[in-house]
Amino acid sequence: MEDLDSREWILTNGLGSFAGGTVTDIRTRTYHGWLFAATEPPSERSLLLSHLEASLELPERTIALGTNVWGNGLIDPSGYKFLRSFEVNPVPKWIWGEVDWQLTRLLVMPHWEDREDKKNRLLIQYRYEGTKATILRLRLLIADRDLHRQQIKVPELQFSQMLGKQEVCLQAMMAGDFGTPWHLRWTRGEYQPDGVWYWNYALNEETQRGLCDRATSKICCPCSTVKPQW
Repeated sequence: MEDLDSREWILTNGLGSFAGGTVTDIRTRTYHGWLFAATEPPSERSLLLSHLEASLELPERTIALGTNVWGNGLIDPSGYKFLRSFEVNPVPKWIWGEVDWQLTRLLVMPHWEDREDKKNRLLIQYRYEGTKATILRLRLLIADRDLHRQQIKVPELQFSQMLGKQEVCLQAMMAGDFGTPWHLRWTRGEYQPDGVWYWNYALNEETQRGLCDRATSKICCPCSTVKPQW
């Protein structure tokens, strides 16, 4: 764990919503996630989007760029080893790469004063540069939980996925109650619906605080194909 960069970043939009995490993408706190939407500000916030797990499928191998720490102490995958640089200003920017390829990610949370509406938005941009064509696979991990609590898997909890043209509407449903609906839109690629639970993420900062330190997420799978830029 000594070589993991656990410095933290945060984005806010002036509406009470925020996104936050660490440089290496490991989640160390209950409060790490890419979209905590303020449904009834200032008190109630819900985690809707945990994060995107990215991997590059090159002709000869697949490179996982995410980093997860599990309850048994295992670090898998270990994408932080490919992380070349991280910048926080003006927005969080990551660059992963090797000699013949580079992937850049930007996260932007538009401030409400810059827009006519007061909707919560998170903009995510990936840019691939390399000598070989590749598939960028983005695995969407979602939730619908209170800011201060962990997601619990129960048989009654389901997530609907209403697929449209280059967008999907996601919403939690449990025992006749409906969660917050939200939309994922993309410019290129195909979405493949899936429904798998991931649990037992280790939240080391919560361990040190003596609080609940195991996280759960629901996964759905959008897949994007990108071409190399010369």
